[in-house]
Amino acid sequence: MKPKKRLGQHFLTAPSYAKKIAAAIPAGPQEHVLEIGPGRGALSVHLKERFPRFHMVEIDNDVIPGLTEKLGPGQWTMHRCDAMKFDFLEAGVPLHVAGNLPYAIAALLIKKTLLYGPSIASCTFMVQREVAQRITAEAHCKRNGFLSIFCRFFGAPRILFHIPSGAFFPKPKVESSVFQLIAGNGPATRLPPERWDAFFKFVDRGFKMRRKTLVNALGREGSKAAYTALLNDLGINPMARPEDLTVEEWFELYEKACSL
Repeated sequence: MKPKKRLGQHFLTAPSYAKKIAAAIPAGPQEHVLEIGPGRGALSVHLKERFPRFHMVEIDNDVIPGLTEKLGPGQWTMHRCDAMKFDFLEAGVPLHVAGNLPYAIAALLIKKTLLYGPSIASCTFMVQREVAQRITAEAHCKRNGFLSIFCRFFGAPRILFHIPSGAFFPKPKVESSVFQLIAGNGPATRLPPERWDAFFKFVDRGFKMRRKTLVNALGREGSKAAYTALLNDLGINPMARPEDLTVEEWFELYEKACSL
């Protein structure tokens, strides 16, 4: 079957890497697992071995007959749907989500997954290596940006391993990496979900002017003096730039800024 460019399909063809991804998912045989975009089933066959009742969501109807034949009979469930429109909770909770994400919408799928909050136990995703490096970037690193803070708000992401372009068909022009985030150990547990959007807008406001200092980026509406005092109070250099802060510092800054 010819991969569809409009769907960003790059099928994983190396069984060893597929097996490593399946083995890395931190779940037991009876726990709830969802695979996004199974495609030809390279990862699916190994998920079935570990999690007999796992779920899949696939947008491409053309791959489903071959995938169904490859998996054979079992208790697995296929959802024929666009993952961006699918309610992940149909696969059960708490949920472990995995998959080889299309490069073009990887960030959107990651955000959608994590915004389910406590319903998500973990995510184990294959993405473009540059995206994985941005997600796992730490403070004082130029790669540290909105996506880094967004993910760290829910947990501590880490890169598990890299996958060369030769492990796919068609061969992409970029390298890939598998990262994992085990949810539940970030500031999200200390902020009510109804306030998450306000927090993310606050962080986005800072990173929209990432070359400027935080005082200039956040205080451009006439409150530079207030932000200077606030940063000093938190022990943060007022000359710091957005990428210099950890997620905890962003969280503390947001909480303090709410009283301005």
